Amino acid sequence: MSAREGRRKRRGTAKRAGSRKAAAPPETRIRGRRGKLRRSLRQTAASPEKSSVMGTFSFTFALPTRIIFGAHAFERSVGPETRRLGKRAFVVTGRSSAEKSGLLDAAVKLLEAEKVRCRVFSGIEPNPTVESAHRGAAQLKNFGADVVVAIGGGSVIDAAKAIGVAAVAGGGIQKYFGAGKVPAPNMPLVAAPTTSGTGSEVTQYSVISDPEAGTKNLIKSMNICPTTAIVDPVLAMGMPPELAAASGIDALSHAVESYVCAVAQPVTDLVNIEAVSLIAKHLPASVNLQGDYDSRCMMAYAALLGGIGINNSGTGLAHLISFPLTADYGIPHGVATGLVLPYVMEFNLPANYTKFARIARAMGEDTTGLSVADAAKMSVSAVKRLLRDVRFPASLAGFGVEDKKIKEYAPALLADKGRIANNPRVPRVEDIVTVCMKAKDIGTTA
Repeated sequence: MSAREGRRKRRGTAKRAGSRKAAAPPETRIRGRRGKLRRSLRQTAASPEKSSVMGTFSFTFALPTRIIFGAHAFERSVGPETRRLGKRAFVVTGRSSAEKSGLLDAAVKLLEAEKVRCRVFSGIEPNPTVESAHRGAAQLKNFGADVVVAIGGGSVIDAAKAIGVAAVAGGGIQKYFGAGKVPAPNMPLVAAPTTSGTGSEVTQYSVISDPEAGTKNLIKSMNICPTTAIVDPVLAMGMPPELAAASGIDALSHAVESYVCAVAQPVTDLVNIEAVSLIAKHLPASVNLQGDYDSRCMMAYAALLGGIGINNSGTGLAHLISFPLTADYGIPHGVATGLVLPYVMEFNLPANYTKFARIARAMGEDTTGLSVADAAKMSVSAVKRLLRDVRFPASLAGFGVEDKKIKEYAPALLADKGRIANNPRVPRVEDIVTVCMKAKDIGTTA
């Protein structure tokens, strides 16, 4: 290479080097990428509309209750679980079934084997009352209990929650009617359901009747969720067919209403649609085949799922309508809710055809080739058919429900702004009247 060629090559190399920025060290490049990521995250957080989900994918889910599920779980767990929570147990139960079946005696022995002292409080009504809550609270305090054990259906568990509130928070139980009024965590509660419907073993709800006022009232607070739920399908084997039907349809109404309600969310959607599918598949056998453990087991699971759903998303118009029907006519809660459910669904269809179509498919309906709206309508007929398959009462007329009472209910129900707002479609007075009249005059027959 000549001297001239060498000088030309050096000038070209220097020129190219000057036209390029010096390469950053590796750690500088990493810091730069992190800075860009932080800026991108800040921009997305500040402008959710730029996100592919438009900032709507957010929810709150709570399940404070420890769940123990399985055959003979009660025998294995009620003693140790109660002993973990206290030394003096106030055992709440119903009028006679737990005693007649031997379950109450067995429970006391299991508790005493763990050196837990017991006081039994029996006689809880199918619709537990203010008086029962107060009487139970007085006995609980007199005994010095530090844990409550509820053995029975949803009414017993609801009563046990109210007894604990009256004893711990003090004052008349009426002051806690409504949402968020229980000021502090309740006394520890072990709930062992003997029916499969209410899901009360995992919920923040207690329904208490006030005969003097002629009302049925809801206490709603996360502070009253049971501490532990022992869900043993064996305990539900003794349910007679009519109770299995009423409680099973109650579970269905929980799952359906929580699935389509205004505050439904991804986690409750999962548990609710699974509950709908399980109930459609197993409730007929649970009702019609006495001694069929598999169906009773799946119904216990479905009711549990329904309880988890409503604990986070609540219910809707069918449950709201059921309250005065139970208070005025003594219609069991599950029956009242079940009879109005198809017509509440029919009213709610336009609010979410897609979800009602999924309910239809979950209940085994073939929606192939149908529009979403037509598929959604099949959910209503599927529920009516299930009611007939489990020999459900035909209509509200059979309970003596009067037209004038229905017309009185509607304006009062609309005054419950919170629960009305959770229904997917806001009703008018005439809509509530139409729903109730259909449940009375048509029922499950068409």
